[in-house]
Amino acid sequence: MKLPALAALATCLSLPAYAEKVTIGCPLVAQYSESEVHYLLNEVRLVVGDQEAGRIYAHYLDLRNACRVNGAAVRTVTVSPTLRSWLAQNGVDIRRFARRS
Repeated sequence: MKLPALAALATCLSLPAYAEKVTIGCPLVAQYSESEVHYLLNEVRLVVGDQEAGRIYAHYLDLRNACRVNGAAVRTVTVSPTLRSWLAQNGVDIRRFARRS
């Protein structure tokens, strides 16, 4: 599994203070299957906990559903410092996958 690229999808995610905002669109969501998203969430849950992982999944579902109606849908979301650090440790530069807001 392509964890670094899949981990980028985790930027559809969390809301803590001191976080970085990024804009995610439908092309990124469309790249991954539901099983890949669940795999990633299990990895993320170990790092950020159940509550934040739940928020990540809720943001993912919201954008995925919006994309079904409008292929140009985007969401601006916040990446927590903990998640940003984990992504970087796994070789993911979130700026490569999403526009900074």
